[in-house]
Amino acid sequence: MSSIKNEIIGSWKLLSYIEVPIDGVDSYFPVGKMPKGILIYNPDGFMSVQITADDAQHFVSEDRMIASDEELRNRLNTYIAFSGKYAVDNEAACVIYHIETSLYPNWMGAKLLRKLDFEGDVLYQKTLEPILSNGELVHAYMTWKRIEKDSSYEKLREDLQNMLEEKR
Repeated sequence: MSSIKNEIIGSWKLLSYIEVPIDGVDSYFPVGKMPKGILIYNPDGFMSVQITADDAQHFVSEDRMIASDEELRNRLNTYIAFSGKYAVDNEAACVIYHIETSLYPNWMGAKLLRKLDFEGDVLYQKTLEPILSNGELVHAYMTWKRIEKDSSYEKLREDLQNMLEEKR
């Protein structure tokens, strides 16, 4: 049997994010039906996750420090981001996150537990403890697909070289 830690190490692209109220009412998509996201597990025991709505609206200002209350509220409501240490339990097929940084400050210092399941290069995650979302307790279900190194890496390296040459 392989270690779950060995299976999760790498980068994952979000395919879906769904929340299901614990009272069994219909599920909903708090970051839309086509969210974007990336989940990264490093072998050194650190992780990072970023999830956003696909249709995120640009702020009016080009200055990232200047935004209206409405722009900030909309962004906060459609963005999930945290990072920290993680540990896995092979027998229970779970991962626990010890959150060190988070867009939602109440999660800093918290521990979040996720149940894991694999199907080829697809990772399924479920919150085991309900989370409060928009005033109700829900379970979150995330589906991730492993990101393999592809030709876009070489294109990024080429872009980097071009940008550095322009600065010289």
